[in-house]
Amino acid sequence: MWTEQTFQLVRDGIDAAKKCKRLQLPEDYARLVKERAQSLNTHLSPSNLNIVIFHIKVPEHASKIDTPDIRGGDHNTIDYDKLLDLNVKIARWSQPDANILVLTDLKSFSNIPSDDRLRIIRLECNGEEPMFERVVTMAAYVNSKLFSCSTIFLDIDAFLIRPINDIFLEDFDIGLTHRHIVGQMAINEGVIFANVKNIASVQLFFNSYLASYLAAEESDEVKKIYSNIRRWRGGQLAINAAAGGFQFYQTSVEKTEYGARIAYLPCSKYNLSQISEQEVDQNLRERCCVLHLKGNRKGWIKRLITSLEHWGYIN
Repeated sequence: MWTEQTFQLVRDGIDAAKKCKRLQLPEDYARLVKERAQSLNTHLSPSNLNIVIFHIKVPEHASKIDTPDIRGGDHNTIDYDKLLDLNVKIARWSQPDANILVLTDLKSFSNIPSDDRLRIIRLECNGEEPMFERVVTMAAYVNSKLFSCSTIFLDIDAFLIRPINDIFLEDFDIGLTHRHIVGQMAINEGVIFANVKNIASVQLFFNSYLASYLAAEESDEVKKIYSNIRRWRGGQLAINAAAGGFQFYQTSVEKTEYGARIAYLPCSKYNLSQISEQEVDQNLRERCCVLHLKGNRKGWIKRLITSLEHWGYIN
């Protein structure tokens, strides 16, 4: 149950993370990103869009989420194979010309075969640190040969339900989704847009994202609120720091001090989650591009499928 104390903890977390904003990666982590980028260099079919989903298996002893602002989540209660299968099917229906890249560990998703448009890329990752591994891998991706076209990074439970190409015609390097919901962080990392027009600027953003993560885990202020942020919440803290560290944002494009242009996009259209189950209907696709079924919203999947069948989707 949300309380004023919980709301204050989230606000304090954002303020603490803002002080951790960094622009330059330490040399040892710059090398780590470069090494992982080399392992991502594989052939892809020509395309104007890559859809990238990162997900790794969290061991049972580390699967429960118990932070001051998120309690009760357990990764081991979710069938991620079925979730990924549906995510891929919907993405292929929405964007049949896109490449879909699943970046995962050495064992997960063994039943999903690669083909010309779907690549399962396996990496050595620490399953006890899923959020940290995710940011390292995204930074590696934008430094790899795979980043040859514009890209949308999606959580495994964030569904691309209509074509998204036009967003990349806008003048920005990174697109982040913002929301103004009391008790939740302003920027949500479940959906990130990376425009290929200026690769160097995209790389600078991800350098700041990861460098801010490293600084946040050393912060005494952050430690008072969150423990082990490599496991949970660190990505959210770091992306809010790299985005500017503000409690609220307006839909706009702003240039950062390191030169990257960030588009602040409304969650209501590009990362929708704050709706009721009854709103997942045939009109949903007209109002948003990405539906994010976080937490217990995963129980709405049948309603999502039914809503898309109205538009011609066949599960």
